[in-house]
Amino acid sequence: MSGTAGPVGAGATPGPAGATAGPTGGIRAQVKRGLARRAGGRPGEGATVLIYHRIGGGSPDELDVATTDFTAQADLLAELPPGRVVSLDEAADRIEAGRRTPSTVLTFDDGFADVYDNAWPLLRERGLPFTVYLTSGRVGGEMSWEGSTAKVSGAPGLGWEQLGEMTASGLCTVANHTRSHARPELLTTAELDGCNDDVEQHLGVRPRHYAYTWGVPVPHMEPALRARFRTAATGRVGRNTPGVDPVRLCRVPVRRTDPIDFFRAKLYGRLIPERAYARIVATAKAVGARA
Repeated sequence: MSGTAGPVGAGATPGPAGATAGPTGGIRAQVKRGLARRAGGRPGEGATVLIYHRIGGGSPDELDVATTDFTAQADLLAELPPGRVVSLDEAADRIEAGRRTPSTVLTFDDGFADVYDNAWPLLRERGLPFTVYLTSGRVGGEMSWEGSTAKVSGAPGLGWEQLGEMTASGLCTVANHTRSHARPELLTTAELDGCNDDVEQHLGVRPRHYAYTWGVPVPHMEPALRARFRTAATGRVGRNTPGVDPVRLCRVPVRRTDPIDFFRAKLYGRLIPERAYARIVATAKAVGARA
């Protein structure tokens, strides 16, 4: 999605007015800790698809999760029962088969190099599968566009060699996020096919999954998406159960100010805290508070 400043505000909107501190303090973290107490302990049915962007990039962006926090999150993921953390294809298999098995899917949007530097060693060590929704035209270059998570400071994109190493492990699925990170209103078949062609040329596989930029669905493009991909992921918050439209998958964002209990609630697919937080943000913005 990147930056996620668009219409899917619940998916990645910054927190209540004036909050600037990280996950150990500040208004956002305090609010989230309180909301997490409402989550309950039973895992929700279906697939919870988590959205990450950057890991340890050093920026103040809400979508840049500190490496220490991601390490704690990866430890929680590794402690889940076998078969809980699955690839995107396995989650799709379960949904298509009508199974409501609790599942967690890890996804990283855009293709920042810090995912390789800081997340990949932790994922590899714990054997956790994940998907990279790749903006192929930025591979080996600068990750900068309007609304990018790198808007405060530049950041390099993944290289093809790094992507090849991760996919060769069997843990990483490379998916389509357009060639240029085109805005939703500028999405074309050329953007889709260009990214698919790039990935196939360099990695020998053609992407089977897509994520809408900024998480915004593009209804007039759905026939083209259905013809090319098994799934397309939005920024709409929710779990995915049998009967979900495969080109309208829901996801759940992970932010840098998420305390570990708030993250645990997402991990178990208990989204009451996440939705309550989104309502608080929307209310703050409605009354003119600075988000």
